[in-house]
Amino acid sequence: MASNSDARALSLLAVLACVLGMVHAASGVIALLSALGVGALVLGGSQLVLGLLLVPAGVGIGYRKSRGRWLGIVCFAGIAIVQVLPLLSGSELAVPLAGVLLSVGSSLYLLLAGEAFESGDGDSRVLTEDTDPHEFVR
Repeated sequence: MASNSDARALSLLAVLACVLGMVHAASGVIALLSALGVGALVLGGSQLVLGLLLVPAGVGIGYRKSRGRWLGIVCFAGIAIVQVLPLLSGSELAVPLAGVLLSVGSSLYLLLAGEAFESGDGDSRVLTEDTDPHEFVR
């Protein structure tokens, strides 16, 4: 079972995913409206799509759904790739390093936090013969 600090970290990550998703969706819309070339159009479209997918991923992470976890892993990794693409293409020399590290770190945290998303099969609160205080053996 996940500890209290793990639950807080996942709640914070869910809020971060929703906020980052909305920011990237807005940034993608602005980039699409002001796109002058094909490269800017592709980057704006990918930011918009990843931002729109990251919002439901944040909701899924908040509800501890496995689907939200995997969608969050893919979206955070995709955002890191999209932020590095202008550097790889040679069109920009400056890359938002904090955003790349935040996205990669969030994706790795979700990848390693699998036990927090497991279903209630291993719940330690399940009553058995040994743990039920109302079970009277005669």
